[in-house]
Amino acid sequence: MRYLYVLVAVLSAISILNLLLTFGIIRRLRSQPMGRPVNYPGVLPVGAVAGDFAAWDIQDRPVSRDDLSGRTLVGFFSPGCSSCLERLPDFVAVSAAFGPERSWAVVLGDVEQAGEYLPSLEPVARVVLQDPDGPLMSAFSVSAFPTFFVVDAGGRVLSSGLTTEDLSVPTAA
Repeated sequence: MRYLYVLVAVLSAISILNLLLTFGIIRRLRSQPMGRPVNYPGVLPVGAVAGDFAAWDIQDRPVSRDDLSGRTLVGFFSPGCSSCLERLPDFVAVSAAFGPERSWAVVLGDVEQAGEYLPSLEPVARVVLQDPDGPLMSAFSVSAFPTFFVVDAGGRVLSSGLTTEDLSVPTAA
């Protein structure tokens, strides 16, 4: 019977310690600011500046960091990427809030490979086709698809993420 009392006392002490640790974790989580940007591996974090780049969109217009004017939405897509296709309608909706000149869609490959994206992207964004080691891919250090950025006129990342929900932008009604 004595062992039973010892066992109950040890289990009670462990339970109280667990409860105290849980309260400590909850208190620490509540003290942290909400809505902090999420940093994903392989995605330029908020505050970083995109490198210099020079490319051409599919309308043969130059695209460079100097062409950024105000807040610009930049999305990166890859052919054959199921997540890219799932998030394409969200990007199109957010692009409507920015307008076609301040929405850029970067798609890996040539016109044939990017064909599944072009009907949705051309009306709402400037479309740039890139190789995996292209200048925009390097400037934004993209290694995951899809990846989305909102940048200012100087190329500084205002928000970034793997979904448009990660971006702090209004959507068009």
